[in-house]
Amino acid sequence: MKTITHTNPNGKTVQVNVGPNANIGPNATIGEHVTISWGSNVGSYANIGSYVNIGSYANIGSYVNIGSYVNIGEYANIGSYSTVGKNVTIDSYSIIGRNATIADGSTVGLR
Repeated sequence: MKTITHTNPNGKTVQVNVGPNANIGPNATIGEHVTISWGSNVGSYANIGSYVNIGSYANIGSYVNIGSYVNIGEYANIGSYSTVGKNVTIDSYSIIGRNATIADGSTVGLR
């Protein structure tokens, strides 16, 4: 795990904890104190698509794939081995368990 400095498209510079092989697509906006691919396995990864917005204090597990144009709220937690499709909204404080698949265009959480 390493901490990187990320300047998001809004011009804000934040600290992000990322594991090995974390890929963050272009135009991603990442909040403060986000953790991406926290697994200790050397081969662990997380793929974050383009135009993804990740709120502060969110946790993205290892072996996770997130499509483009996804909004993830503050304090949301996406479990390892999960897949999140394109154009998805995951509300703040939502918990997505391990091995979950969220279909394109879905909304998770209370509305």
